[in-house]
Amino acid sequence: MPANRQLLEQVAALVVPAGATTTHLGTGGFASTFKVVTAEGETYALKVVDAAQSGSERTDRELAALQRVNHPNVVGYLGTGTVPFGDVEYRWLKMMFVEGSTLGALLNSGTTYELPDAVELVRQAVAGAAALWAESTAHRDLTPNNLLITPGGDLVIVDLGLARALEDETITSLPTPGTPGWMSPEQVGINPTHGDWRSDQFVLGLNAYWLITGTLPFTYRTRYEAWMAPDQQTPRNPRDLNSAVPTALADLVMRMLAKQPHRRFLQPMALIAELDRVAASLSITETTLQVTPRFVLSIGDKKSFAAEPGFLTALGPDGLLIEPRGRGRVGEFMALSNPATSNRMVDPCTYLSRSPIVHRPAYFKQLPYGNDQVLTGFASAANRVDYCTTILDYQLSADPGTVLAPYFYAAGSETVWIEESLRCATTTAELLEDRAQSRSGLIEPLWTTVAVAQSWLVQEGPRDELMTRLTSQPIQTLNLLIHTTQPTFAPLADRNVLRGLTDVLNVMREAGVPVVLGRRASEGLLGLALGASGWTTGVSGVQMNMAPHPESTETGGPGYDRIYVPQLFTHLTTQSYVQLAAAAPTRVVLSTQPGQQLLAANPTLDPITTEQRLLLLQHNMRAMRTQVADLAALGASERIPQMRTWVNEARESFRALPAPGGPGESSSFLGAWEDVLS
Repeated sequence: MPANRQLLEQVAALVVPAGATTTHLGTGGFASTFKVVTAEGETYALKVVDAAQSGSERTDRELAALQRVNHPNVVGYLGTGTVPFGDVEYRWLKMMFVEGSTLGALLNSGTTYELPDAVELVRQAVAGAAALWAESTAHRDLTPNNLLITPGGDLVIVDLGLARALEDETITSLPTPGTPGWMSPEQVGINPTHGDWRSDQFVLGLNAYWLITGTLPFTYRTRYEAWMAPDQQTPRNPRDLNSAVPTALADLVMRMLAKQPHRRFLQPMALIAELDRVAASLSITETTLQVTPRFVLSIGDKKSFAAEPGFLTALGPDGLLIEPRGRGRVGEFMALSNPATSNRMVDPCTYLSRSPIVHRPAYFKQLPYGNDQVLTGFASAANRVDYCTTILDYQLSADPGTVLAPYFYAAGSETVWIEESLRCATTTAELLEDRAQSRSGLIEPLWTTVAVAQSWLVQEGPRDELMTRLTSQPIQTLNLLIHTTQPTFAPLADRNVLRGLTDVLNVMREAGVPVVLGRRASEGLLGLALGASGWTTGVSGVQMNMAPHPESTETGGPGYDRIYVPQLFTHLTTQSYVQLAAAAPTRVVLSTQPGQQLLAANPTLDPITTEQRLLLLQHNMRAMRTQVADLAALGASERIPQMRTWVNEARESFRALPAPGGPGESSSFLGAWEDVLS
């Protein structure tokens, strides 16, 4: 229960000199604080303690702490006294007034800090707290609301109401003093203690976590859950939430947040020295992989949707990936893309080389390597060179911006096909080195492509094996294709696959390798928030999710026209969309120009004409591209919080809508997305 503000305002009026103006700054559990400006122009802070909430011992503690400490990062003490009001003596404390806003208010309002600035604030907080610790005093309430940031960017610790000398006995009626959610595990565990300077260090680690990730370290819904969170939850590694955080900084913060006090920094000066070392390393740009999310459009047999005058230019993809539907059409596709993007690529689709000729798609058979015998591995290095040479020659003839190395689909436990993909990437890189003239015009010389079944990500053993191979050789850019068993256009809802994908992204980021998620549905956007550098997607089923070999018995069922609803992060059948739009139109707004044209021409979307289908496909790409642009405009630390906000909004929209009945239209994927974003 907070202190009685109205009562304490009357008490404050008795303390301030005549002619002074008094402004209420805040009221907590034990006191109210006011800004006082005297007639002579002196400005200071006045804190009046609620006698009904706390005995004089609490003010004595704060006074004693302030008297012992003189540090620029700790609020300065000016004086103290008592004043009678009614039948009660009220204690007051006069302190220097610090202009600024609390760290909590700034972060809650959306303020973000570059990593060097964030580390500097943490260092100032530690330095100020260390001045208290040097006097054998623990603050015990170093929440973001007790850390003031001045207009000049300096940090000042305020509100020493819970500070106590370590040898003092507690006088609080609470199990342990502090703020729920901003305490150490030992303060809230089964056998709670009242905390010492190591507990302060833990809470400063929580502040550091919020500063560098833009995300609160714990999740909770009730005050009890907030109280128990430090003991029952372990924050995720900061690098999982902000790809720009270097390992050294993440390790430092996680050490401050160690569950056991003796696992934290045991000497304040050692913590400050480590902060100095990390701050110095942040000036070395190579310590982190900075990426801007890219949207790469994949087109194949549905060229017509992109052929509309001005469409590709308006879409502005960061790259164009062409599946060769016959050799003659690649040049046509390349010419079509000229106004829109300079980084154009040809997908060699070599994973189909493992399929019997009778099952191969017609377009693949028309390629120089499309009628080769079923590939079961290379008999020799010379055979591999010949194969890679043919494919490289074919791609270079189209004058691409990037070359894709040959790749082969690796089903569960098929390690050999991962190895062959990596060997072909090495061979292709060597061939490019020998063709300096051909390579000189390439924007990104080579993408190493690996295509795997989802089991490679789900199980820890295979995933470790995959990542061991991916980090065993230099890779300029990794194009990662994953075949899942989900419906083609549905967002990925398998938590284990998404956790495995997050693990791979983290490891490759540590290795300094950008990752492009190829042929993904809308979870490609989730991947961008988690640290992927690019997302390749298209309009057909095979370009939405990695497909198995043509001879596979798997089938996606009958075809449906699908429309992308950005508020829901998913593609709905046109029939489902019309039903949901009738129930709650504001929840499924199509704001793109092609989408609005489509609905204006055919509100029921039944039947949909060929011309209208082109508008539908254009809407789908524009809506997804817009979301990528919105994400790319944010700093790395802001992308996961933004994605979490979007996912929460999507949940609310799904709740307000009747359940769609089309194939693959469940909202269950949002739970999996929340899991990997938390």
